[in-house]
Amino acid sequence: MKKIFLALSLLVVAPVRAADPPAPCGCDRCIAVYGDTRTGNENHKKMAALIAAAGPAAVFHTGDLVPRGKKPKGWEDFREITKELRSAASFYAVLGNHEKGGEKFFTDLFGYPGNGRWYSRDLYGIRFVMLDYLSPLDKDSEQYSWLEKVLKAPAAGVKFKAAVMHKPLYSTGRHGQDDWGPAVLLEKLFKETGVSLVLAGHDHDYERLEKDGLVHVVTGGGGAPLRRRYFKSRYSKKFVSAHHYCLLSVCGEVLKGEVFDMDSKLIDSFEIRAAPAAPKAAN
Repeated sequence: MKKIFLALSLLVVAPVRAADPPAPCGCDRCIAVYGDTRTGNENHKKMAALIAAAGPAAVFHTGDLVPRGKKPKGWEDFREITKELRSAASFYAVLGNHEKGGEKFFTDLFGYPGNGRWYSRDLYGIRFVMLDYLSPLDKDSEQYSWLEKVLKAPAAGVKFKAAVMHKPLYSTGRHGQDDWGPAVLLEKLFKETGVSLVLAGHDHDYERLEKDGLVHVVTGGGGAPLRRRYFKSRYSKKFVSAHHYCLLSVCGEVLKGEVFDMDSKLIDSFEIRAAPAAPKAAN
């Protein structure tokens, strides 16, 4: 009996360790993203109301804001539909193909820095670079030179880099196999400079694709007529033909994305982890 007691007394019971609590979200659903509203005013009104109800601090639009860039009526409608949303949140948009000819309306409405057509913004640990689909993006272009400098420039507190542009690099929607010259060049630059998220529109659907650590989100369901899937791709992880909007959160070292349809149903979610910080050089 004494031997049994002694053996039991020698057992070491490891204390139960509670799971580490999740990192607090410094940005909890504080960024919204949507696009391709152009001809769908009624859907756009509903979308703007849903996004406003979510209470983001910043809203990003992936282009094709209006039906025809040259026509003032489309810009008047857009201005009216987004009036409350733009007053409650910072609003950032990029030019799409439907804005061609109406670039002056775009720059007058938003008044973004620089030339008002491509620009960058650091928010909640994310560096957003906003690209102009209507201007050259080849390696010798002014826009590409600017983009390269911005992506390579150091910035304290930036954990993630995201590119926002109208034309996606990858898609299985209608425009998925368009021959867009800058695509290969941009993908190479994004990989070299640590971009982890590409937000685009152009195809009227929601899709998430992943390739070589880069997450591609096509969010073109802001109101325009929906389209089906046209192609197949091994990089495609989720495809839904639905009007929708995306909400982004930054929780510690994690960028979280949640996508909701017009009935507020969650249709997709994803997470991107920040790259490990580079070790400091020894003195």
